[in-house]
Amino acid sequence: MYLPSATESAVEKENTTNKEVHRKNKEKQKQDNCMATVDQKVTIDCPWSIYSTIIALTFCIPFHAKHSLLSAGKRKYVQVCVQNLSELCFQLSDNSLKNSADCTDLQLVPLNPEAQQVIYSKQSIFFVWELKWTKELPLSLQCLFSVSFCPATSEEQSLTLKPFTYEFQVENFFTLYHVKTEIFPPLGAEYCKTGSLCSLEVSITRLVDLSEVDRDEALTESD
Repeated sequence: MYLPSATESAVEKENTTNKEVHRKNKEKQKQDNCMATVDQKVTIDCPWSIYSTIIALTFCIPFHAKHSLLSAGKRKYVQVCVQNLSELCFQLSDNSLKNSADCTDLQLVPLNPEAQQVIYSKQSIFFVWELKWTKELPLSLQCLFSVSFCPATSEEQSLTLKPFTYEFQVENFFTLYHVKTEIFPPLGAEYCKTGSLCSLEVSITRLVDLSEVDRDEALTESD
């Protein structure tokens, strides 16, 4: 995305004060938008002028994505979070997650709505896929997430934009621990009530042995 910025001529470049003000305004613009930016400059020469006009262009990345691996019993899920960093609202559509390794024994089943979704400014939207495998999970999973987007305003929906993509790798599929929690009412009571002291029981069961890396990072008994 392009965000307009002030133009800068060759004469203005010689003025140190103007350059400092322009730099501070640009830094403030970046901080306000909290977006990753790419700066470019275009020089325009006119045949009837001895000066060149320099136009500063700032292209901003509107989204930030991160992933996580979720586990519920023997079922595993890959979750991708997309955060809108810009001040604009967008419509998201055609989300997909592909395994670049093209493993035939592994399927990524989408659990997302097929309809378009509106992501507002500073909002996050989550996409989830369930992992299903026939033989055994691979050692690592190379994933490529993509989603099409366009401005949510009707007059700008005709813009043709490339899909937003996010590439990541998932490792260590093994579930190390099973966690179970349960809340019990006080002795002699049938239900938990507001204001009454109830007990919380947490059960943690190790399912597999720790790997060497996990064993090095694990807490000691004294901790």
